[in-house]
Amino acid sequence: MSRPKETEFFNWRFDRGWKWFESNFAHHNGESAVGEASTRTMPTPEAPERICERLPDVKLVFVLRNPVDRAYSAFWFYLSTGILPAGTDFGTFIRNEGHPLRHEIIQYGEYHKHLKRFKMYFDEDQLLILRYRDLREDARMLVERVDRFIGVDPNEHPELPVKRQNVTQHPSSPTAFSWAKGVWKGVEHRIESVAPKVAYTLRSKGKQIFLRGSRPKLTNADKQYLQKIYQPTIRRTELEAELDFSHWN
Repeated sequence: MSRPKETEFFNWRFDRGWKWFESNFAHHNGESAVGEASTRTMPTPEAPERICERLPDVKLVFVLRNPVDRAYSAFWFYLSTGILPAGTDFGTFIRNEGHPLRHEIIQYGEYHKHLKRFKMYFDEDQLLILRYRDLREDARMLVERVDRFIGVDPNEHPELPVKRQNVTQHPSSPTAFSWAKGVWKGVEHRIESVAPKVAYTLRSKGKQIFLRGSRPKLTNADKQYLQKIYQPTIRRTELEAELDFSHWN
């Protein structure tokens, strides 16, 4: 996998150029399968064409999470990274239809639209669509499916980590985190352009220091509000993915 695992190249870092993207794989040592995992690639309208131009034979794996949970997780990501101001109330935010970030968070979960775009550029046998619930319940089985899909022997796959990865947290001190985020933004691009591994390490250390809090549970009222919005999406995604997502209801 690339370092960092999420290069975000085919969406908002595309202007950094192909050489920058390749630099994230400098540690490649002859492995037969090479990849990266950027969650915002799927909802980016330009991504399918960009990927097809450079990697026409690529294998694409989509892990679809309940869009309600995904929306709530995205909100906390924006809050923890300082994109949304500290103290923003989720219920008020998600009902503010004029807020651009609210629109972005909602459309990220409209999976049927995103899958249609990728099907315009790639053959069906290049797409593997999976359910997040299956990943949580039987990770070994799902990883074996991915291995076979990308041409890797499942028997040679390393042991799966027990600890959950990439869990979004929020700052225990929003003021301190906001200050640190401002400092980091001033140097992030310069460090990443010459030493992406160093930038990844610094970013990880910063998260360990400042992101130590836990987030509250989604309220029933907010959950029901989002479920109503995503009802059409669930039905259409089942058709596009040819999978049962009734558990999202």
